[in-house]
Amino acid sequence: MESGEAFSAHQEGIYNAWIRQRGLEVKDFRIREMIWKMTSNKKCKILDVGCGDGSLLEPFSKHQDCYGVDISEAQLKIAHEKNMKTFRVDLEVDELPFPQGFFDLVVCSETIEHLLDIDNLLLEINRALRFDGIFILTFPNVNQPISWLIQVAFDLPPVYSARYKSPHVRDYTLRIVKKTLTNFGFSIERATGTYIYPFEGRLSQWLGKSFPRLAEKIIVVSKKHRKVDTTRHQKVVWNVLDLIR
Repeated sequence: MESGEAFSAHQEGIYNAWIRQRGLEVKDFRIREMIWKMTSNKKCKILDVGCGDGSLLEPFSKHQDCYGVDISEAQLKIAHEKNMKTFRVDLEVDELPFPQGFFDLVVCSETIEHLLDIDNLLLEINRALRFDGIFILTFPNVNQPISWLIQVAFDLPPVYSARYKSPHVRDYTLRIVKKTLTNFGFSIERATGTYIYPFEGRLSQWLGKSFPRLAEKIIVVSKKHRKVDTTRHQKVVWNVLDLIR
């Protein structure tokens, strides 16, 4: 078994074992609100990449064509019961089982931090999304005030970061995600945050919206504005200092 396959199998084992339905979070309600506005009065094809148990798109599955892909068979069985068309996909190596430009809207919520290599993921989302289609990406933010505190005071990694005994293997900030999406053919429409951890009240949520780079989790809305040639796309290794320029 290749090392990438071994890693995918490890992640699959984690999420096959975790089959209870998760509770909804602030970012889930925000995403649902966005989808309601984007799909009102029209029929759309919506894909949830890393769909888990399908809870996020459940309210839309009766009126929209909802699809979900995930590596966990156990999670996909639950999602299928929620009227979603489900497919098992290893997002690091597999192609999405859909034709080019098939979807009007793609959601990928808290998935990229679980992947060693997200090139295949973003290339496939770009391919499967129609021109001017919407891509909603969310991720846990490692650059937030509580992270600064625990690094300085306790010599521990940032909140949500890749660390020992964690399924997270990559760390993301708003700037890195914006740069990445731009490289893969998406134009940034807007970004918003959930709240400033550990406070979830209205003021904290307003601050998270106003200053997403400090929020507990970040939602980035982008639009496909160009096709990426998968045969010419080259993997690169970024020096963090290069991103400052």
